[in-house]
Amino acid sequence: MKSIKGVLYWITGLSGAGKTTIGNYLYYILRQNQDNVVLLDGDILKAIVADSCTYTEEDRHNRAHKYARLCKTLTDQGMVVICCTIAMFDDVRKWNRENNRGYVEVFLDVPMDVLKKRDQKGLYSSQARGLTKNLSGVDMRTEFPKNPDITICNDGSISIKECVDIILKHQIQYATAFDRDTTYWNLFYASNPEIEHPSLFAQYVYEQLENGKTLLELGCGNGRDSVYFSEKVDVTAIDASDKAISDLNKKYQDRSGIRFLCDDFVCAAALFQRQYDYCYSRFTLHAISEEQELSVISNVRHALKDSGLFFIEVRSINDELYGKGKPAGKNAFIYNGHYRRFIVLEELKNHLVQNGFRITYAEEAKGFAPFGDSDPPIIRIVAKVNNSNN
Repeated sequence: MKSIKGVLYWITGLSGAGKTTIGNYLYYILRQNQDNVVLLDGDILKAIVADSCTYTEEDRHNRAHKYARLCKTLTDQGMVVICCTIAMFDDVRKWNRENNRGYVEVFLDVPMDVLKKRDQKGLYSSQARGLTKNLSGVDMRTEFPKNPDITICNDGSISIKECVDIILKHQIQYATAFDRDTTYWNLFYASNPEIEHPSLFAQYVYEQLENGKTLLELGCGNGRDSVYFSEKVDVTAIDASDKAISDLNKKYQDRSGIRFLCDDFVCAAALFQRQYDYCYSRFTLHAISEEQELSVISNVRHALKDSGLFFIEVRSINDELYGKGKPAGKNAFIYNGHYRRFIVLEELKNHLVQNGFRITYAEEAKGFAPFGDSDPPIIRIVAKVNNSNN
């Protein structure tokens, strides 16, 4: 699988803690060996995303979330982002850690007397004279980092270079949650080369497609359904297996109306910037965690046009494989080296409705996806963008 090595260095601390100075030094050190590095500090960020420059807690909180989402958009595309910001909110840092595959949280913990002595922007003296209000760490509620990856007391006792060396020595732990069992599926299709005809679900969906429309397929595997759909609609198909995508692009390089992309549909932010008429997800939502499922549903909702349709087929908790193997989360197990999460029909329907869809069809039954001697009950759902005008 092609690795996505985006990283977010979230450097936080109170005003005057040295965030921008250390962030700048880190930026230039990293740039010596790679060119995918971006530096974002408070002033840059405010100029980009600040629709309000007031400093109430609510406005600071809203800006912090915008900063975090901007950073994620960049790390999703393989960028190394250095973000220097106060943003003293627990929920923002928690969001960062849950949504960036590579995340390093650096807290510059500097004593208040040192900060007041430095007073580089005159904020502390201005606050003391009653001219400045809502100053983090002084007269505004502040949630200091509880479990940062790195804490540095940047009180002048060590050099900036030493501070940056501490950050660079930290071993980044990349989240493995985006592993899509690529090896398993490559071997599966290699062992079952006869699986080329479209799935029963694809045949069911095909009848509902309108000629000339656009469709996004999440987790296209060996491309059998994508190729089938391309007879009728323009198809964008994505899969995390670089080998599968490479083979498909070679095989169908002269075929118009279809493109195969290698990326992870959970974190491929750029993929969802285009607008589609349909989204097709067969046996993919049960290959990710519930949190990731919610993220994908939200992304799909924003990527679908008004009246767009989301076609879903997934394994049910009533599947014969449920409970086999090693537990790996809620209704999830690793069995025969393969991760599976089993879905509760009503829960999935609720997730869709909560994210702006209307359920037009939902059924759980056998006969949807028989394979060999196995015919487990499978969930099928068709959800429509819940536009008040349709």
